[in-house]
Amino acid sequence: MAFAKKRKKEVAPWRQGILDHHQDRPSSADRGEFPRKVITELIEEAKGQCQSCRSAQDTTTHHVWPRGRKGRGVKQNGLRLCWPCHDRIQTSPEELQHWIDIYRQRYGERFWYDEQDWEEYNRKQAAEQAEEEVKRQQSERVEPVVSLLTAAAGRRLKKKELQYIVSINERDLATLAGLLRDCMGTHVLDDKGYGWFKD
Repeated sequence: MAFAKKRKKEVAPWRQGILDHHQDRPSSADRGEFPRKVITELIEEAKGQCQSCRSAQDTTTHHVWPRGRKGRGVKQNGLRLCWPCHDRIQTSPEELQHWIDIYRQRYGERFWYDEQDWEEYNRKQAAEQAEEEVKRQQSERVEPVVSLLTAAAGRRLKKKELQYIVSINERDLATLAGLLRDCMGTHVLDDKGYGWFKD
């Protein structure tokens, strides 16, 4: 007995090509590490002082947005702390959130993103915007037919009916719109946008 092949799940447009040239890119774990250059800059800016208690020497570099949540080793995600403050913030959700809020105000909503995160985010945003534009154009294209059919049916169209109208090609859609206008003659939309009556 032959089994049907399981259909592959479609890949979202923004994910397509996301792994291209992945051999040249650092792993997620590597991206979570602070490079020596970043640590040096953070140490210089902290001037040897813990940025939380302000009384002890800074001995550690803390990920404000945790590595476990894909916080990257970028400068705007680094906080120089002494060990006691580091441990306290790591184990206190309230303290952790306090610093996340400060860094969001200071550096923006996704302050822990690295260059690769921004590439993926921008690709996703562009794909979503393109999809919205396609939907808008489809809506404009079918609007005359939808309006005529809504008036003729005296109700809003169902989802399957709208999907069917969208599937009709441009030429056939124009023919259908003309035919509907001819059939309805002087029938017009009521003031609520549906229902129809004669003048």
